[in-house]
Formats: sequence, structure tokens, C-alpha cells
Amino acid sequence: MSDLKEAIAVVDKMEAISLKEMDRVSLMDRVDTKFYFNEEYLAPILESIRQYYHVLEIEGIRIMPYESVYYDTADRQMLRWHQNGKLNRYKIRRRKYMLTGQDFLEIKFKSNKGNTEKTRRLYNVNTEKDKKFILENTPFSMNDLEHVLNNSFQRIMLVNRISAERVTIDLNVSFGESDNDEMTKLEKLVVLEVKSERSGGMSEIQRKLKEFHIYPNGFSKFITGMYIFHKDLKFNRFKRRFSMISKTMGTDSL
Repeated sequence: MSDLKEAIAVVDKMEAISLKEMDRVSLMDRVDTKFYFNEEYLAPILESIRQYYHVLEIEGIRIMPYESVYYDTADRQMLRWHQNGKLNRYKIRRRKYMLTGQDFLEIKFKSNKGNTEKTRRLYNVNTEKDKKFILENTPFSMNDLEHVLNNSFQRIMLVNRISAERVTIDLNVSFGESDNDEMTKLEKLVVLEVKSERSGGMSEIQRKLKEFHIYPNGFSKFITGMYIFHKDLKFNRFKRRFSMISKTMGTDSL
């Protein structure tokens, strides 16, 4: 169909929105829906919906680089919670916005009602405030945690012109086990997430994805990256997902 250069050309034609203007889409009570697909579909999807969306632009840039560091305990407690499907579970990471230089310590909590809550603060190199933040918002202390995974990607952010909806499109998703590792890239994979109001109905981009037979699918950067480097650990619950991701990328396995 097309390649990533064509998709970027479509993004360049879209009308821009600033970070301040984007704040109108607060989405306090929202539904997050993830999709993934081969990058060959991205350009035709964007071309068909571009009149309905603005694209976030910061300092003239529309494809934003991000880096993340994920943490877990020595016995991989958070990974095991995900594998077992436990609710009331946590994910702890640092996320650096490379364009602005902001670096946040973030906690994601999935409740037993299926809701995901994110809490964050500016990271300050394991200061007492960082340690207090972990203690107050998780069952762990900073001393319980170790750096287990690096992640980088590039993101396009779309904002619906009319309704309360944001769309993130992640490209060149890559993983490393430590800071000195060569990164492993998920070739040709696009991860798209729609963040919308609960009562919003199906949006233009969701309808277009359905036309291409692209349907909602779970995708976790933390789980996927850990699987790449730790296939000896238990991942039974996600084996079908990894197989589908590999098929989407056109490879035999991750």
C-alpha cells in the first residue's frame, strides 16, 4: 500500500493545534482503546480522516520523540501481576519528553473496576520526594525497584476537531534491556490509541480502522519489551498476542 514517508507527508498537510489549545480536550471520564497494524495502512487511514482532526505541533515538530524506563521488583512482581490478570495492579516508569526535556516519574494503577489511573510528578533523581511519591501511591518503596527495561518511540498526536477525542500514533517502537544495549525495533508496527468520552460513540478514525479490518487489541510496551528479553519467564496469557504482533510485522516471532 504505502510506506511511512507517505504517512508523514499526510501529517504535514494536516492543520496544526498547539499544546495549550489541546488542553480543551480534558477527557476526565474516558475510554482508552488500542489498535496495532502494519505501517503500510497508516497513510491511507490518515488521508481519509485528516479533515476531521488537528495534529499537535510543538516548535514546528509534529512527530515527537519519547523515552521511557520501566521498573519492577527483583522477583518481577508487577510482571507477574500482569501475567495473572490481577486487577488493582501497578506499573511504574519514567517517561522523558525529548522535545521539551521534561522527565516524569509515573505510576499507572489498574483498579478492580477496570479503570486505569495515572499519577505523575517531575522526576528528580531518586530524591526524598521521589521516594515519598512511590511510597504514597504504590505498595512498594524505591529500594524495592530496579531498572528492567528501556523503551523509545515517536508519537503523532491527533485531536478531533469537534468531539472530545485524542488519538496517539506510536512509531518505531524500540526496546533495550539496559542503557548500553542496542535497541530492538518492532519493524513496521504502528500502535494507535483512541482516548474518547465514554458516551462518544464510534469516531471517524475508528470507523476507518474497521473498514481496514483493524480491530481493538491489547498492547503493553512493558509486557512486550519484557518478553523480548526474558522469554524464560511465564507469558502464557500473552502468547496469542505476541503471535498476532509478529504476524502484523510480517516476522516469524518477536
